[in-house]
Amino acid sequence: MRLLTLLPALLLLAALPAAADALQCGEYRSADGGMALVFTTPGTGYRHDDGSEPQPLWVDRGAAQTRLVMLDDGVAQPIRISADGQRIEDDGVVTYTLRQSRTCASEPSATAGSCRAAGSHCIAQLPTASSGQAQRACSEGVGAGCSALLRQLRDGTSVVGSDDTSPARFERPPVCREHTPGHDPQACETLTGDALVTAMQQVGERLQQEDEDTPDSPLPAAARDHLQRLCLQHRSGRFCIEVAEQQWIAQEPALAVQALQVACDAGRISACERTAPLQALGADLRLVPAQQVPCGRYQAAGGVIDRLDFDDGARGRLQSGAIHLQQNGQTLVLRQLGNGDLLGMDAQTAYQRYQPVPGTAQCTPPREGRGSP
Repeated sequence: MRLLTLLPALLLLAALPAAADALQCGEYRSADGGMALVFTTPGTGYRHDDGSEPQPLWVDRGAAQTRLVMLDDGVAQPIRISADGQRIEDDGVVTYTLRQSRTCASEPSATAGSCRAAGSHCIAQLPTASSGQAQRACSEGVGAGCSALLRQLRDGTSVVGSDDTSPARFERPPVCREHTPGHDPQACETLTGDALVTAMQQVGERLQQEDEDTPDSPLPAAARDHLQRLCLQHRSGRFCIEVAEQQWIAQEPALAVQALQVACDAGRISACERTAPLQALGADLRLVPAQQVPCGRYQAAGGVIDRLDFDDGARGRLQSGAIHLQQNGQTLVLRQLGNGDLLGMDAQTAYQRYQPVPGTAQCTPPREGRGSP
């Protein structure tokens, strides 16, 4: 799980000393060239890893330690910047070197009470944010805020269309407010580090619980429609993948592919590999109840399980319009598409389009009274 893997590094927040902030606009690259930090202004930019979409970020200078606020992940990572601005050390693990500088664009303003104005403290509040706060962060382009809203809808703590009277503001603690009498950078650093560690522990516990209790009931249509609009409006790749999962649970493959395509358009190769075979279906990207168990071999283009064999030894069975197939000790769940192809619906076959292989349909009809195995 992505946030659990970041927790050990976040527990070392105090390990990196403060440094003069000489951050330059432009591209910083890791030694192997596989990761880049690109800053378009002194306070905004994105991180780019090979094979994934750019991850938007903010720079938070509110405490003694400068941090990168990763908007989609919902984490704030400490960084150390060299005095000449040529190098950035990320969590003491990856060192980025300035490869190409550029002229800085205008810095976007941060409205009082906004997630941007609160920086790392906004991220620390998201795990326990009100629905109004989650909606505000999402509207500001913070993908983790959109994800928090999805989680609230799934947990039943927020309802689409309800009047939320809870505060929709994010605030820094008094010791972290610059140009005020109580401002204390070192005290702010301690408070910020503690708040982030607590938040990451909460997120880690939640993710572990979600892994153990995978939801199998879909969100209400109104909630899914709201999340779909947020995905298409804000185009946060990671959030849209989560929206696609909810649409998949609801057996809405066309909407799931639409959401997943956002991540593909942003540069996530794995999302493109999933959407391409399904986009080609056009109007046939819809589920129809299966009337009988298929026969013969069905093939997919890649995937963990790229072949299904329906024969006398593995005939499968029908259940609520779906086909359940026992293969290699696993129960696979398939549904029929509008053109007769099969669509994988379980964790092993999700998004896989299986097409019949000509000349392989040689099953013996079931004997009378035997029923479907």
